[in-house]
Amino acid sequence: MDSDSIIPESFDNRKMYSGRIWPYYQKYPMLLTYGLMTISYILILTLFIMVLSSSKNYGSTADSKVQTEIVSFKSNISDLSSKVIQLEKTAYKETCESSWLNFKSHCYFITSTKTNWMKARTTCISKGGDLVVITSQEEQLFLMSKVSYKTNRYWIGLSDTEDEGVWTWVDGTGYERSYKNWRKGEPNDYEYNEDCAHMWLNGEWNDVHCTYEDCFAICEKKLS
Repeated sequence: MDSDSIIPESFDNRKMYSGRIWPYYQKYPMLLTYGLMTISYILILTLFIMVLSSSKNYGSTADSKVQTEIVSFKSNISDLSSKVIQLEKTAYKETCESSWLNFKSHCYFITSTKTNWMKARTTCISKGGDLVVITSQEEQLFLMSKVSYKTNRYWIGLSDTEDEGVWTWVDGTGYERSYKNWRKGEPNDYEYNEDCAHMWLNGEWNDVHCTYEDCFAICEKKLS
């Protein structure tokens, strides 16, 4: 293969690499800023080392001053490098796993299999989360925009299995002062032992037997 055919290929590879990397830094501008600052400090440090080499002709006082400045710059470079590493770690954590939905530092997974409340919770826990805990109208509306609430039901992490009439969230969030979206007349413990909550018509909540098998589930976990 002649050199004329190699050069365009090399150029295309550099272009493709640049095309992949630049959007990443556009998404995380602080990472780019700290990276450029680190490079700048390294260049300045190099300059000071050169000055140090030439300053030996001017006595120990000048040499000591330059040495102090170099130590200070090294410390700044180390600090900036740590910040760049931390920003990279944070950047990778800002996205939920594939098939999970992202909303305000939380990830949500909607199951594709109908099951009872206990099995639904086991599924969520096995995925590193738990049944969803809905704490605001904003979160409620987000979930409603992602599910077929007009035709399907979805388990949420709310039940009164331990003490009838005392509803508790799976993560311990206080029920009495938390957001609620019960359907009118619910929870009513119809025919007794309706101890688990699910999202139903119009996204409103309803209590039903925990052994009810006709519900999907919404899992939730924090970005970590």
